[in-house]
Amino acid sequence: MIQPRLGYLFVLSVPMCAAVATPRGLEFGGLNYTGWLWLGMLVLGVLLIMIEKAIFRDQRCVRFPVIPWAAYFGFNWISLIWADDFGARNVQDAMQVSMPLVIGAAASMFVETDGQLRSLQRVFVISMLPLFVSLIIWKLDLMPSLDFDTGMRPLGLTVGLIGCVFLAMTPPKYLLAVTGWAVSLAICFASGGRTVTLSILALPMLHPRIGTKLGRVALCVLMLVLAVVVFHSDSFQQRFFYSGHGTLEDLMAGDVRGSGRFDAWPKILDHAMLNPWLGHGIGSAYDYVAIVWPGMNHVQNDYLRVFYETGAVGFVIFIVVAIWQTINLFAHVRSSTGLVQQTFLAAWLGWSLFLINATTGNPISYNLWFMNPLFALMGAAYGVHALQSDASSSVSPDPQDNLDFYDQA
Repeated sequence: MIQPRLGYLFVLSVPMCAAVATPRGLEFGGLNYTGWLWLGMLVLGVLLIMIEKAIFRDQRCVRFPVIPWAAYFGFNWISLIWADDFGARNVQDAMQVSMPLVIGAAASMFVETDGQLRSLQRVFVISMLPLFVSLIIWKLDLMPSLDFDTGMRPLGLTVGLIGCVFLAMTPPKYLLAVTGWAVSLAICFASGGRTVTLSILALPMLHPRIGTKLGRVALCVLMLVLAVVVFHSDSFQQRFFYSGHGTLEDLMAGDVRGSGRFDAWPKILDHAMLNPWLGHGIGSAYDYVAIVWPGMNHVQNDYLRVFYETGAVGFVIFIVVAIWQTINLFAHVRSSTGLVQQTFLAAWLGWSLFLINATTGNPISYNLWFMNPLFALMGAAYGVHALQSDASSSVSPDPQDNLDFYDQA
């Protein structure tokens, strides 16, 4: 059958699409090529899922935990009813924010074996190359007609997620894992991303399967030392402090360069309190932020954005789903083995990366660059895990039957 193969190739394309979407400036029909790319992926993903369900019926199941996320994404769509100045932008934001659910569902349907998980892992690794090329082009200004500045923040998150994939390879592949993580850290540092760089430094300390208690303590000390070294580097100092120089005491006191965040956030919060329960509707922050933060359209804090657009109701739903997802992924890391465990671990580290960077950025809007690849990892892990669990439960308890089953597999 050709359709299952198309669905599998679609999932493999997700991290590669993220890797080639850094530059801006190539417009078609008044829309940047990245807009056409994510919109085409959304339409294709929905079509493939519908076709698979129509052809295979019960043989093809969505094994991604759709219901918890549907509660949050569904509320975003409902908020269109009361959105401020309802227009195309509101619908676009609703589509962008909820698109990862389509990717997660598709990955859970179309990735079915350890071999396919391995291929998905390899595509993530290969995706590092075009991201590195984009960084070089930006640093050397080799294509001045294209805008690479805007793409550096999402590039950092994509690279950070690939770093999670590398880090999840240990144990047992320590050398490959450490090398890939270090390259990810170097690229993020060179891109100028402050929060994502510090997040990648924190990832080894969040890894639940590295070393003994003593080894973990040593690892934490090493990461803290590296963080201090990065913090005192010239490029980091210039991005963190208005004067170009600062200390850890200045950082703790909040005397840092926020690029306008610290002035805009209180105003956005004050306006959010005008509709505290239901918010101003999905997509409404885009226009309002430009009023209180000239030159900017994003809140640069997803927690504040969720509260502004969906109010206390949507914020509580989001936090409950976020907590549930964190616990659920960690539980699957503890209960699974092999490549499935590696994929769950990469997804858990990537989810942690999201939770950290949502405090100073808007990764929830980066569906093409970050949320789609993250949900592809999650969906693939859930899909293969469910199939393997079903296969295990169908095996006869007789030892010889078990041997025959695995011999045939």
